[in-house]
Amino acid sequence: MKVWGLVRSLALTICLVAAPQHVLAHGGEDHGDEDKAALTLPAEGQSRRAYASSELFELVLVAPESANANNSTSLQIYLDHYADNSPVKDAVIELSSSAFSGTAKMLQPGLYQLDVKTLPATTHAIALTIEAGDDIDLLNTKLDLTPQSNTVEHQHSWTEYSTQYVIGVGAVLVGLLLWRLARQRKAAGKTPGKKMGAAV
Repeated sequence: MKVWGLVRSLALTICLVAAPQHVLAHGGEDHGDEDKAALTLPAEGQSRRAYASSELFELVLVAPESANANNSTSLQIYLDHYADNSPVKDAVIELSSSAFSGTAKMLQPGLYQLDVKTLPATTHAIALTIEAGDDIDLLNTKLDLTPQSNTVEHQHSWTEYSTQYVIGVGAVLVGLLLWRLARQRKAAGKTPGKKMGAAV
């Protein structure tokens, strides 16, 4: 009975250890530093992003996945002060690459936009000159517009392997307990016969 009690306790422990791993193993959440308090970035699946930062500024350059009805693309720049993440107001942002160049206009503090012709589906090296008050800076980034595969690759979390490990070890321990129980029962069945033989 004690052995079966150990088996039940071990099985319960395995369930309690393995279950939370699946609860914590979740994906698809974006907890990066690029999240803005006042401005909401477009969804990842609907846009491409490029990042750049310096001691003065940090920015996210966003391009939509497809061109609009006018066969043009609206590039949006989310610009913050690096020190406190506050949105940069009334900045002059000049963008330059081999495919386009121009000065972005402010839509609201921290958000700027530049309309360009539809960009080729390749990686674009972009230089951004930023002037905000007395601060002037030059940032460089790369915007990847190459086609992406629709096939989603499954990424294994460490929690999957830890759960499998716990279950595997538990199965081995259960097997050892059952084997020991079988030996004890077998030994218990032979003991009375030995005693009777000794008495004769």
